[in-house]
Amino acid sequence: MVSLKQLLANIPTLQSPVVPMPTNPLIHQLGQTLRELGQHPYPHVPNPPDCKKRAAVALIIRVRPTFRDQGFFEPKSCGTEAGSQSQRLDNFFAQEWVQRGDPEVLFIKRAARDGDRWTSHIAFPGGRRDPEDESDSTTSVRETKEEVNVDLSADHALLIGNLSERVVTTWLGKTP
Repeated sequence: MVSLKQLLANIPTLQSPVVPMPTNPLIHQLGQTLRELGQHPYPHVPNPPDCKKRAAVALIIRVRPTFRDQGFFEPKSCGTEAGSQSQRLDNFFAQEWVQRGDPEVLFIKRAARDGDRWTSHIAFPGGRRDPEDESDSTTSVRETKEEVNVDLSADHALLIGNLSERVVTTWLGKTP
């Protein structure tokens, strides 16, 4: 007769090996694209002489940790606090939780108002440049804070560069 203790001693221990989660290929491509954009910014496009209006928007991308990684990162310290822009990007994308994360883009839905040509449009946060704004980047930071209360001047935000600029015209080809 075999005792229960002997039986239990002969059962192999179930040890589940820690299987690393695969990295997200989209995150790898995002990191490369942001590095490239930071190293080779698009040129500034000046306003035509008869156009005094200018606007700027912010393309905000965040990486959301997977459910498995949610306990392994500190949102106020994302590896982006010190160093050059390139070093900050490298530090951020080197983190395991980032490599497995899901990138998200922030869009807003504009308010519905009679007579507003942008009514109910889906857009990036941003808006008209004020005379006191130093640059388009300053405009997008200010407008984003006003519209969605996201502070792009915070230490954990990485301002990479600008996307291609363009002069917006009406459907008749005239500048507004």
